[in-house]
Formats: sequence, structure tokens, C-alpha cells
Amino acid sequence: MLYARLLGSSWQLAAEPVRMAHAAGGTVSAHGRLRIEHGRNPVARLLAWLLRLPRANPAAETRLVIIPRRDGEDWHRTIGGRPFRTRQYEGSGGELAERLLGVLELRFRLEVAEGILFYRPIGVALMLGTRRMPLPAILRPEVEAREEPAGARQLQIHVRVTLPALGPLIAYDGLIHIEESTP
Repeated sequence: MLYARLLGSSWQLAAEPVRMAHAAGGTVSAHGRLRIEHGRNPVARLLAWLLRLPRANPAAETRLVIIPRRDGEDWHRTIGGRPFRTRQYEGSGGELAERLLGVLELRFRLEVAEGILFYRPIGVALMLGTRRMPLPAILRPEVEAREEPAGARQLQIHVRVTLPALGPLIAYDGLIHIEESTP
């Protein structure tokens, strides 16, 4: 229960659908539709393509499977028919770390307010094996992300990533329905 451990006593303040998505200790499956937009800057668009980010789509069919591991969770997403996988684990300072493409690590402090889960960015690094090289602020993407309850088994997802000097890289939002959680 990665998120419960990272949030500590704040875990109980999260809305039930948020806890349902992150608490199982088993595999979680979900589906929904996301509106995905990319920035207009040609360099940002090229970077989105190189990072294999989901394509722009007004209503991308989305599947999510969260698989627990001893040291964290594997997030298997299929967005608009395109796979996007990350690994989440506890960072050295008790924050959430998420690794993309094996070499890019985002770190977040998790917070809960009025039942909503907020991901507060605290760092980005390039990872070469176990070596972590933090990116300077001038290169660090700004991330806004939250999950809020939208029904008994539903979450409204909001994510926006902006690059210094280049502007928006990707933004997505939409409704995710939690199907099941299995041990």
C-alpha cells in the first residue's frame, strides 16, 4: 500500500474512490476516457513524440492496471491504443517517485485536501542505473496533477505538464471508473 504509507495519517482524509484506486495491495483495474492535448510549440511536440506520450485525442479510450510490487507499483496504461508504462516507488525522502522510460524520474509530495489527492512536484532527475542526476530548475518540467472523486467508483483525473521556455507539453483530464481490485 504505497500511497497509504506515503500519506500516513492523511490517508484517511482521501475520498473513498481515491483510496480504492491506491489501497488494494492487489491489482487494480480501471477504464475511462481522457481528453489529451499537446502544446503548440514544435519542439514540445517533438519531445512528446520522443517520450512516447499519448497522442492528442478529444476522447481517448483508456485502460489502467496497477500491479503491486514489493518495492512499489507498476502502472500499465493504454491510452488511445498506445501503451504508456511507469513504475512508482517510495523515494529516499518519503516522497512518491515515478520512473518513465527507465531514465526519467519524477518526484512528488502527496497531499490530500477535501478528499482530493494532489501530486506536488518536488524534483525531476535523469537516472543512469542507480545514479540519480537532478535536473536544474531551468530544465525541470512543471507538473500539476490531482485525482478527485466523481462517483462511488470513479475518479476525475487532471494532469498538465509544462516545460520552461517551451510551454505546454501535454495535458489530460477525464473520468476513470475503477472496475475491480484483486489480491
